[in-house]
Amino acid sequence: MPVELSTVRPEAPPGRRDAVHVPFFTAAVVSVLTVGASWGVLILWRIGFGERFTGVSVHEINAHGYAQITGWVGLFIMGFGYQAFPRLWRTALAVPRLVPAVLAATLSGLVMAVTGMGATGYRAEGAWAVAAALAGNALVLAASLVFAAQLLVTYLRSPGPMRPVTGFIGSALFWLVAQAAFGLWHTWMTMTAADRADLLWYIATYQAPLRDLQIHGMALLMVLGLSSHLLPQMFGVPGTPERRAWTALLLINVGVVIEVVVFIAYRWADDHRLAALLMPPWLVIAGGVAAMALPWRLWRRLPRTDHRSGKFVRAAYGWLALSLVMLLLMPVYQMVSGLAFSHAYYGAIRHAITVGFVSMMIMGVAARVAPTLRGIHPGTLGSLTGPFVLINVGCALRVSLQTLTDWHPFFFAVVGVSGLLELAALVWWGTGLLRILHGSPASGPGVSRPVVLRPV
Repeated sequence: MPVELSTVRPEAPPGRRDAVHVPFFTAAVVSVLTVGASWGVLILWRIGFGERFTGVSVHEINAHGYAQITGWVGLFIMGFGYQAFPRLWRTALAVPRLVPAVLAATLSGLVMAVTGMGATGYRAEGAWAVAAALAGNALVLAASLVFAAQLLVTYLRSPGPMRPVTGFIGSALFWLVAQAAFGLWHTWMTMTAADRADLLWYIATYQAPLRDLQIHGMALLMVLGLSSHLLPQMFGVPGTPERRAWTALLLINVGVVIEVVVFIAYRWADDHRLAALLMPPWLVIAGGVAAMALPWRLWRRLPRTDHRSGKFVRAAYGWLALSLVMLLLMPVYQMVSGLAFSHAYYGAIRHAITVGFVSMMIMGVAARVAPTLRGIHPGTLGSLTGPFVLINVGCALRVSLQTLTDWHPFFFAVVGVSGLLELAALVWWGTGLLRILHGSPASGPGVSRPVVLRPV
């Protein structure tokens, strides 16, 4: 009989096989608390003092974004993938000796890329910066390829038919590699741009498609797929029917491809009428998300809840819904504001889905999974209400105040407060998670068996 994520007496404390995620989770927390959220707060305050979102070097902003995608989201995906996916597929991880090499390449690449991009102004200050950024991107791409290949070989060894959760995981891994390759090319083109006009053209043409691959492709599909498998186990919500899940997967993948192609075509043609064609793929993506998530009825009280993670999950999907609504209302906002394009509104949409949805899902799932893998019953730990309130208030202020900067410059002066609240939430949550990851494994009565996913 398969075992769920539950409270079961273990025969022995968790061993090394159950700790493969620890260095990845640890590195992800360190990354978000340094070059991720902390640097982001500094950038946000500088934007506020300058009263314009273009007042900070685009290379510095890209370095911060790279740290968030690769260091925060990517490392959590890798750690969870190595720990949980072989169990999901009832098999052993292929070539496990490659795990330390993947971690080392990812961390080395992250440091090199962030250092190179962050040290660059509007043009490269030296060949070393370009070389460091490109070498770092290449290392991360190589690590992503090895990670995806390991999981592909692992899955091919597994018995049984393919389930939707595996389809979502596979699609997310494809976009993980695709965005790493695209990011390498984009870094090369922006850091070697001939002049400012050339640089701004590359940013305006390719930055949004890169973020679409990272957010709507890699992050959204991974979180939705794992949610479809974890949430019924953790909270007793109804499952998504398989045919409906396959349809949702197809819709989201098609939507991502079309929004990327249409945006690049619109920029190359320099015809704003083509921008109207972005609405169909956005509707397709929103429809795929709705098809996948509505059966869970997360707007209702969870059938089986806990005091730590349930509130994060429910709030995260609320932020996802808000980000999609804001995306679909972008033409309306442009018409009302009279702006052809709003950096503030577009950035607010991205913040709602990256921090409100992706980051809050990481916080909620890790709060449940990490203690279980250490043999600690989550019910014996704190409720995380403080970090939950801070991250939600911070995200709400960021989304609203950033949008309001289009209407009055006063809001530039206060938008930085939102970043401080989010950073405080991540520090509170992150230090607690590190204590769990590196504390002594629990043993004795009432501890949790280190099993994360029910096999399919």
